[in-house]
Amino acid sequence: MNLDVVVIDDDAVVLFLHKVLIQKSALPSNVFDFLNAEEALEFVKQRSLKNHLLIFLDINMPDLNGWEFLDRLAQLATPKKIFVIMVTSSINWSDRKRAEDYPLVMDFREKPLSKQACEEIYIKLLPLLKS
Repeated sequence: MNLDVVVIDDDAVVLFLHKVLIQKSALPSNVFDFLNAEEALEFVKQRSLKNHLLIFLDINMPDLNGWEFLDRLAQLATPKKIFVIMVTSSINWSDRKRAEDYPLVMDFREKPLSKQACEEIYIKLLPLLKS
C-alpha cells in the first residue's frame, strides 16, 4: 500500500504518543511527525504526488492552525490522494461542523488517539485507497 502517515501537533508529548499508537496499529508504520504545521505543509507538497497521505491534524496550533493548514492544502491537493483526520482536544461542536466543510477531512477524533481509533480509521480508509 502506497500510504504515508503524517502527524501534526504542536505538543511534543501528544505527537510522540500518537506516532507510537499509529505504529502499533494496522496503519502503515512509515510515520512522519511535525511540531510545526508550516514544515508539514512543505513536506506534503513534496510527497503528495508520490503516495497517498493520511494526515492526523491538530486544530489549535500557533502560527498556522489546522484550519489554515486545510485551506492551503485544498489549494494543492488531489482529493483522491490525501485524507485528513482532525485530532483535537476541542469539545466545541462548531469545530466538528466546520470540519465537514472540508472535503479532505474524513474523520474527527478527540485527543488522545487510541489504538482502536487507529484501527477504525484504517478500516474506513481501505476502500478509499482502492478507488
